[in-house]
Amino acid sequence: MSISLPPRGRGTASNPHNRYAPTRSEQEDDGWYQDETPQSRATEVRKEQAKTAITRNNSPDVGFDRSVNPYRGCEHVIVDKEMYGQSV
Repeated sequence: MSISLPPRGRGTASNPHNRYAPTRSEQEDDGWYQDETPQSRATEVRKEQAKTAITRNNSPDVGFDRSVNPYRGCEHVIVDKEMYGQSV
């Protein structure tokens, strides 16, 4: 008899009944959890003519008044908005 080990990080492989437990549970497939592969979306790259790459900051809590940020978009923000049903 071979013992099957559970996949790492997934809990126990079985739930044996305990004769002292007041309740018993059985696993039932109700279709709620389905292994679906998420649709992958390609990253869209657009060329943009920016006026400047230097951003000015006039805030007393930041120790500098200029910074360089060549990136305009932020890919994880787009994913978050799509996850919550907001249009981008």
